[in-house]
Amino acid sequence: MLDKLKPYPLYFIQKASPGKGDAFDFAYIYKFYSERTPRYQRLKYIVHAESYEDVFAVKFYAARDRKLDNKYNRIIKAHGYTGAVRTFMSCASAITDLHAKFPSYSFVVSGAESNDLESDKVEGEENNQRFRIYRTLALQLFGRETFEHYQQEEVSTYMLVNRSQCKDTGEKVCQIKEIFQNRGFEF
Repeated sequence: MLDKLKPYPLYFIQKASPGKGDAFDFAYIYKFYSERTPRYQRLKYIVHAESYEDVFAVKFYAARDRKLDNKYNRIIKAHGYTGAVRTFMSCASAITDLHAKFPSYSFVVSGAESNDLESDKVEGEENNQRFRIYRTLALQLFGRETFEHYQQEEVSTYMLVNRSQCKDTGEKVCQIKEIFQNRGFEF
């Protein structure tokens, strides 16, 4: 099924410097547009890939939610299965682009707890739905040749550890955790 689906075209916007209160070193920002659905016009999404030393943390949100505190957690309900998978695949294509530019970097994605505004349902942090989708797609899209895959179900975080830059990927996982903990993130 995945081999028939293609990501939406991804467009590079800019390289950004950290603002006041940001913990990242620099960020690459991309955009893509979903298809129009019977219920919605096409939606613009922003992919924010933040660099922390030699690791990128990849995040995304619907551009219409950019000023909201919970922009990473919102369930939009704009897409069916195919559109949702294409959205996640589009975010994954940012990893492919970044890996070409930064071949020594590793990648981290965290599944934000879903917040369904219609039902007031807020998902837990552990092994959440987005994390399970990331895990499934990452294995299929990236394989194990370039990256070793690690997961932290208790915080819904998935890591693609670059094999070419370390002899011991387990040790690199510890270094990545330390990078994020030193910058104030739970990991």
